[in-house]
Formats: sequence, structure tokens, C-alpha cells
Amino acid sequence: MGWLKRKDKNDIEKWRRKIDKIDVKIVKLLNRRARYANEIGKIKEELNLPIYSPEREAQVIQNVVKHNYGPLSDMAIKRLYERIIDESRRLERESAEQRQKLKDKITTHINSSALYNGKNLIKKFVLLLFLLLIYFFNRQFFMLELPPTRFVLVEIPKNTPFKQVVNILSSENLLRSKTLFYYVGKVFGFDKKVKAGKYIFVDNLPMAVVIIEITNPNYVLSVSVTIPEGTMAKKIAGILKAKVGIDSTKFMKLVNDPDFARKLGIEANGLEGYLMPDTYIFIWGDDEENIIEKMVSEFKEFYNDSLKKREKVVGLNTHQVVTLASIVEGEARFDDEKPRIAGVYFNRLRLKMPLEADPTIQYIIPDGPRRLFYKDLKIESPYNTYLRQGLPPGPVNNPGRSSILAVLYPEKNKFLYFVSDGSGRHIFSRTYDEHLRAVRKYRKIILSRKDREKN
Repeated sequence: MGWLKRKDKNDIEKWRRKIDKIDVKIVKLLNRRARYANEIGKIKEELNLPIYSPEREAQVIQNVVKHNYGPLSDMAIKRLYERIIDESRRLERESAEQRQKLKDKITTHINSSALYNGKNLIKKFVLLLFLLLIYFFNRQFFMLELPPTRFVLVEIPKNTPFKQVVNILSSENLLRSKTLFYYVGKVFGFDKKVKAGKYIFVDNLPMAVVIIEITNPNYVLSVSVTIPEGTMAKKIAGILKAKVGIDSTKFMKLVNDPDFARKLGIEANGLEGYLMPDTYIFIWGDDEENIIEKMVSEFKEFYNDSLKKREKVVGLNTHQVVTLASIVEGEARFDDEKPRIAGVYFNRLRLKMPLEADPTIQYIIPDGPRRLFYKDLKIESPYNTYLRQGLPPGPVNNPGRSSILAVLYPEKNKFLYFVSDGSGRHIFSRTYDEHLRAVRKYRKIILSRKDREKN
């Protein structure tokens, strides 16, 4: 049994693929067994034999248990085959009962003396036709005639007309009768209950199963989506459009709607800054309102009463905390630097110095984020912290938890400046002269790096 010893994580996926292949084979074999059981039932019925044989079942189970060399216990194997045989027995019985009922109805009406009356003959013909239609309908919608052979990924976009839904399903060979499926949906109202989303089907399904799955949100494919810290709302809209199939324009309209923000309990003119970065599980094709509400709920759950008490200590309200946290998020790559950077900005605010924060410029340029030029620093905007003192009107991205905590618990220091050291960290300075020396050092590092890349 050495092959069952644990190896490493890379083997997990390999064994999962092997299990998936075995599962598919098991499904095929069980469906084939069901068909054979049905045929056995027909033959036994014609020969006036019992539908099933308990002695034969006992012998099958005994043989299977006797030759069990796997990790399952004999009792587990026995129960498994008892279950399989029970299903075979049920299929034989149900098939025989359905055939007998149909025969009885037809025989009764054929033997009736009224059959020879002209009007009654028409009635009987209509009844026979009706019975045949019922049989056809039952076969198309409820009977599993062939085992599944493949998986099919189907996408139903939002607001798709039912006729187009039928075309999508038919193009993947999931419908036995495209026309019948369409009209049944219209007559019974299934056409108005279809849920947009992505679905995984197997082929050869009865059409009733297809109807159940496309009208039940529990069958819609779930999608894991990671929103990185410091992502702007417009970038989040793009991520969700690609991963979840949302309408990005509608998403941004809601994000920038003050009334919708207040409805969610956010006292701000929009929801930029309050879409908490995290990894979420969304239903593909979910409503934009539901997605935004879930992300804002994550923010509100994190920003609890104890954090709100810290606002008085730092002298900011919630909106100002989130705004400054978004600037810190845009500046810092490493969490351990965030409280120090927050401390620098508090020092500049106290001295009424412009924040001169690059993330605020990245927010107002249409093609950001990118390398900034001096002309970008002269753009007229209430968000331009090079031209205006104090905090901008609102957040410039959606900060993560560590950046919010850095603002609420800033480092007390005397630094007024900082610049990159070329590795993602920063050099902090107390005076402007120190800062200029750090800037020159940074520029030398950049020039040296460019020279190496050329050579």
C-alpha cells in the first residue's frame, strides 16, 4: 500500500483528477446497469417470472464482499451493493407498473362496446392520442435514457429573452426537443423564472432537470473574487465585470450615488473607500446592489465601535479616516511602514503643509496608475494635494484594514518627508535638505538600474 502514503501538495490535484475520472466511469456504469435492469424487467414480465430474485441478490452481495480487497470494509461494500440492487429492483417494478397501466387503459377502451359507435370511436382515438402524448411528454421530460458522457459549461447573460435561453441550451445539445421546451416554458411560466448565471450541466439530462436547475439560484456557479487593497472603484467594477458578469456602468452609478450610500448607512457622497478589499464568494450574474451591499457590510463589520472611539483621539471623523487611509494605502507597499507614513501626514496636517500625496494625483488622471510627470501635479482638482492644503474631499481608493488601523494608531514621529529607496520601502526625513539628499540618492538608483537594463 505504499502508493497511499502521503507525498506532497502537488500530488493532491493528480489524485483528484484520477478520482474525477473514476466518478465519471461509475456514473456511466450505474446508468448502464439501470438500463439493463429495465430490460430484465421487460423480459421477466413476458416470461411471467418474478420481477426480482432475493436469492440472486444475496449471491451477488456475497460474491462482491468475498472479493473485496480495497480499503472499504466488507459491511460498507455490502451496504453499497444493497443500495444499488434496491434501485435496480425499484426501476424494474416502476417500469413494469407503468407498462401495465398503459396496457390496461388501452385494452379497456379497445374492448369497450362503445368503440364501435362512430362518435365514441373518435373519442377513443383522441384519448389514445392523448395517452401517446403523455407518454411522449413523460419520455422527453422525465426519463433518463442515456448515461451522462460529458460536462457542459453554460452561460446565461442577464436579461436574456427566453427564446435566446432555449437557443443557448440547444446549441450545447442539452435539449431533446427545442420546440417542446420553449412552449412548455411559456405555458407553465418557467420563462419568467430563469436565473442569469453560469451553470455546469451533464449531457443526456431529462428536460425537467434542466428546467429545475436554470430556475433555481442554488445551481448557479459560485465565483471566488479577490479585491486587492488600494483598488479604485472603477478597477473593482472591471474585475467584477470579468469575474461575475456585472454591468460595470450600473455598478459605478451606484457607487457614486449619495442616496444609495446613505441607504447603506454610509454618510458620504459615494462609496469609494468603503468597498472593503477581501476575497468574496459571489453568485455569477448577481445584482450589482447585492455585491456592493456585501462589500460595504464587510467594511461596517470591521469598523466597529472601538475603532470609532479612536477617531476622537486622532481628531478625525470616519470619512476623514478612510480618506487618509486610502492615501496611506496608495503610498505603502509594506504594512510595517503604514503607521510611520500616517504619522508623516498627521505632522503635515498639523503644520498646515500640503500633503503632496501622489495617490491623489493618480486618482484624477484618466490613465492611471502610471508614472507621474510635473504637469500632472498642476491639474486643477479638489483632489490635488499638491495645490490644496488638507485632506481631499474623499478616499482615492479602497483601503485595506491595515491602512485604516495605521491612521487610527499612527506612529508619533517628527518626519515631514519620505521618498522611495528603490526597493519598495521609503527613506524618511525631518528636514527638506535631508529629503533632497534622499531624492538624489533615489534618482541615482533609478539611473543605475536603467543603465543595467540597457546593457
